[in-house]
Amino acid sequence: MLRAAFRNTRIADGRSFIGMGVLGLLMNVRNLPDFKSIPLILISLLLYVAYAFSINNCFDVDTDILNPRKRDKNPIASGELSFRAGAVFSVALAISGILLASLLGRGELIIYVSMVFLATLYSAPPRLKARPVLDVVSHGMFFGMMPFIYGAYSDGVLSRYELAISLAILIYSFALELRNHLEDYESDLAAGLRTTPILIGRETSERLVMAFSGISIAIVLMSFSTPFGALGMIAGVRVSYRTLDGVMVSLLALHAVKMLLGA
Repeated sequence: MLRAAFRNTRIADGRSFIGMGVLGLLMNVRNLPDFKSIPLILISLLLYVAYAFSINNCFDVDTDILNPRKRDKNPIASGELSFRAGAVFSVALAISGILLASLLGRGELIIYVSMVFLATLYSAPPRLKARPVLDVVSHGMFFGMMPFIYGAYSDGVLSRYELAISLAILIYSFALELRNHLEDYESDLAAGLRTTPILIGRETSERLVMAFSGISIAIVLMSFSTPFGALGMIAGVRVSYRTLDGVMVSLLALHAVKMLLGA
């Protein structure tokens, strides 16, 4: 059972969300008074992402059981783990993460608890992931902007520069959530869920993916130099999702290197 419970956390699937927090942390390493907080931030990030996926699996059985690709990633849907065991393990992850965040200070604790709260509402009743618009907005916050802010607030300050990057991550996360829903379109439809793509249709959703991606890349480029922002809208044309991800990750990595070097 323990093995199934750990598999329920889907840590490998959450590596990009952990990376959001690590990015924020890296951009502030030079400003930290000491490095004692780094292990606490990293471990609590791991626990948070593990919780978010674990609680999501608990309440996604109705759709995952209809989707072979998702059923293999959900031990509860496949019958390897009971709902009760999955829920108890999820709560244990959340409490452990909150306890670690409480050691970092009031600000970090408030951000962390807010992330856990939103991640819970997204998956468990009222299940924001099944409510059009709220599904995209909430996911962009708890699995995009807020992990970055959690890492970025490690020095106790959020600069305008960091807020601009967090906005770009938020908007890009909107695109990621739409993409995720588009992958699950048929199973969500069969389960009677009303996600944003089901409400507005595939074609409109795909256009929004490109628009959100272009806007977010433009914001990141503008953070380097204002004229560069116009180049970001090139992403508004139809290109592969992998290309968009590669561009966004590369630009964010450049920002991290820039901050580490104090440039």
